[in-house]
Amino acid sequence: MSLRLLLATLAVSLGFLVTPAHAKKGGIINTGDEMFEVADLPAALAPPGLSSPIKIGYLCNRFGIFWADVWTWDCKLVAIEGEQSYSDLPASVSTALAADPAFAKSKAKRGFWNHYGFWTVLGLLGAFILFGALTKSKETDSSPETQPA
Repeated sequence: MSLRLLLATLAVSLGFLVTPAHAKKGGIINTGDEMFEVADLPAALAPPGLSSPIKIGYLCNRFGIFWADVWTWDCKLVAIEGEQSYSDLPASVSTALAADPAFAKSKAKRGFWNHYGFWTVLGLLGAFILFGALTKSKETDSSPETQPA
């Protein structure tokens, strides 16, 4: 099986398997803000008379390829309201939550594709290239040499 066929099969497979449900508008390169939910706001910090729980999460700038984040930066704690809206937290609430390990950035809920997709594809591509180079090397080593008559 040729390396090109393997890469084409991988590309088609990824096209079917990794279409994220949260896909945002954009092409191959994705930039802008993205929110990652962490947990509900603790009742002790919630304003009185709140009818539904407030979700706390991180709003980060990001750079991604095919909706898989390559790099995120400038993350800050925010109150998440729905799918695409947020509110800044008061400084006292933000400070209290930042000190709580349950609200650490590492606790942000990110899907596998969003968190590791780019590096997974990069690793697979490297493995295919290495596999192709090794099989090509074996083919040249085992080819019959022409002997003078």
